[in-house]
Amino acid sequence: MSKKVIVIGSGPGGYPAALRLKALGAEVSIAEMGDFGGTCLNRGCIPSKAFLDTAHRAHVFGGLRGLMKDGENFTFTPDMLDWEKIKARRADVVSRIRVSLEKMFQMKKIPVLRGKAFFSAPGEVTVKNGDAETKYAYDAAVLASGTKPAFPPPFNTNLDLITDSDRVFDLPEKPGSVLIVGAGVIGLEFACFFNALGIPVTVLEVLPALLPNEDPQVARAVKTSFEKRGIAFIFGKKAMSVSAEGKIKTVVLEDGTRLAADTVLVGAGRAADLGGTGLDKVGLEWNRKGVKVSPDMKTAADNIYAVGDVNGLSLLAHSATRQGEIAAENIMGGHRVFDANIVPRCIYAWPETASVGVNKSQAEAGGLQVKTSRAFFLGVGRAVASGETEGFVQLVYGAEDDVIIGAQIVGGPATEMIHLLALAVKLKLRRRDLKEMIFAHPTMSEAINEALEK
Repeated sequence: MSKKVIVIGSGPGGYPAALRLKALGAEVSIAEMGDFGGTCLNRGCIPSKAFLDTAHRAHVFGGLRGLMKDGENFTFTPDMLDWEKIKARRADVVSRIRVSLEKMFQMKKIPVLRGKAFFSAPGEVTVKNGDAETKYAYDAAVLASGTKPAFPPPFNTNLDLITDSDRVFDLPEKPGSVLIVGAGVIGLEFACFFNALGIPVTVLEVLPALLPNEDPQVARAVKTSFEKRGIAFIFGKKAMSVSAEGKIKTVVLEDGTRLAADTVLVGAGRAADLGGTGLDKVGLEWNRKGVKVSPDMKTAADNIYAVGDVNGLSLLAHSATRQGEIAAENIMGGHRVFDANIVPRCIYAWPETASVGVNKSQAEAGGLQVKTSRAFFLGVGRAVASGETEGFVQLVYGAEDDVIIGAQIVGGPATEMIHLLALAVKLKLRRRDLKEMIFAHPTMSEAINEALEK
């Protein structure tokens, strides 16, 4: 007997859930009030990578000066880039992917319910589009409504003076200077982007260091690289006020320091987007972090699952996708759970960074005795040949059993290389197991082999 399932939200948690449910024989529909693909496709992962790719091309092109026949007269500068064309390229990338996704849902005959979806009673979802409201009965529902930008004081009462990670893609003109609030993934990626366009960038972080959840060695390497390129950091200070005079915004810190920029980008995290979803109608409670779920993605309400950013377990698109698939299979009788320990955590600035499992301090805090080994890209032939010698590969493994329980990479194609080490963590491979691999030469991945030999 087929089950009627409604998925609320078409982002990287919702649409994979719908596709998997369809493949398993469910009668599934998906509700979306905005652009298909959710935040990731339209205002997050994909457009930010399009921006970063443009900036990285400019960064690399500028590095060719020393190889030009007349390098001293080489005139390329980031000011030569056209802001409108940068935005148009981003919009084209997003549009192409969105159209492809929508066509896939048409081909698979999965209805897309356009409008604001909310629970109106147990077993019932209402979709409101304009003045029209349509009720749909369900046997199970998947909540995948995602998150929205969060604004700490004083920015939460001054939204007209700032931009955020949703709105930054549509700035009417290239900023003359940027103050970024938050030194997490969002802040660092945009800092890298704007800096590569020749724009002065300052990053303000209330905590004493950037990337507080990552290995301190990783954080130090990223900070050093950014500072060499002229990005300024201010740590451990809270913003007290923000004001504007003409185009210039001024942020005053708790010690009286005044920071001026024509664009203030707040990238200090995101909050669950659950307002108006009718969770009270089905007996569910939620907070800024989201709805509580068990490892199988079930909420406290019968036959309602919550996946992706909305449950607060792992605010990453690929985590959302796996959770959506897990929810779909469990709805159809499966018994799958989500393992956050094998989720790669990536930053797509340069140097790229990626990590999986636990770092040394996290392992020791959990009572584990571990060792680490590290190899620098500076000693890898492919890295030297390509001029990409920043960073290192670091492995974390049990002091007694040699089992790999974590890894960190800074530099090179870190976000691609990390998957081999995620597999090692998943399969509980020992160092000697991974040494049996033959690493192609010359490749950046030889840094992993070098770390295994340490």
